[in-house]
Amino acid sequence: MPAAARGGVAHSGHARRVAVLRCIVASMVVTVLLAGLAVLIFWLVVRPKPIDYAVTHAAVRHFNVTPPPGAATVNATFYLTLAARNPNRRVSILYEWVEFRVLSGESYAQLALQDAPAFRQPPRNETRLGVRAVARSAPVGEQAARELRHDLAAGGAVGVDVRMRARAQFKVAGVRSRHYGLEAFCSPVVVGLSPSAARSFQSVPCDVAIS
Repeated sequence: MPAAARGGVAHSGHARRVAVLRCIVASMVVTVLLAGLAVLIFWLVVRPKPIDYAVTHAAVRHFNVTPPPGAATVNATFYLTLAARNPNRRVSILYEWVEFRVLSGESYAQLALQDAPAFRQPPRNETRLGVRAVARSAPVGEQAARELRHDLAAGGAVGVDVRMRARAQFKVAGVRSRHYGLEAFCSPVVVGLSPSAARSFQSVPCDVAIS
């Protein structure tokens, strides 16, 4: 084959490769633009708002701290109510599992763990979850034991933290999202030991994280 012909074939092959590459790049750009447009339309239509959580009631019964020497332990029954508020107009939330942990103040020692049943939360709804979390000889460090005994001696109340963890899906117009992890951290939750203290409990808002 003459050199000129070979050069023409090579040039034609290069031109085709360039054209194919341009088509691939153009397709990728269009795909990205369409995905961005879909996200924008979804946001404009749904206008998602953050979920709010708050501990609206807390009481404790049979609270007892066994101090050192030896292993420090806590026995108690915590009665908690967590309000979950979904302010969205078009988004419902499907909670597959929910757990509550009661932690001891600055040391974050776990005092009690309790699961709550799965539930569906419709749009523009506030659901209140009542939990009875029992601490049975829960081991705590010396520092946590001192903090709890100090709180009791100072005012007849106990300062704890409440952590809610859940696995959930969001549902819009019949379409479910992927699974998300939800976490609400509520602190400080000051629980009085007397019935009058439980009646005057002030709601504690929670910090929320979604992953």
